[in-house]
Amino acid sequence: MKQILVILTISYFIFSSSLYAGDDAYDDCLLVHFKGAKFDPAAHLIKQACHGLYKQPGFLLEERRLFLNCLLEHLVGVESVQAVDEIHLACGRKYD
Repeated sequence: MKQILVILTISYFIFSSSLYAGDDAYDDCLLVHFKGAKFDPAAHLIKQACHGLYKQPGFLLEERRLFLNCLLEHLVGVESVQAVDEIHLACGRKYD
């Protein structure tokens, strides 16, 4: 019984530390990519991409990770709805 308690305690600390690391990475993602954001729809997709990369639990497929990184790479500085839509579609066709 004591061994189970020790294992659970260690597992808890490992899991909770990984959550905090994800929070730091998520915050860094937002800070880096929001810096050049000029348009709310682009900012919304940037936030979703950061969330998908750093806050969603579970296994992230390589294609999905590439898609989200594509959005982050190309949405910063975009100022039109049409450009946001076309970038979203292009990244989707390329990686999703």
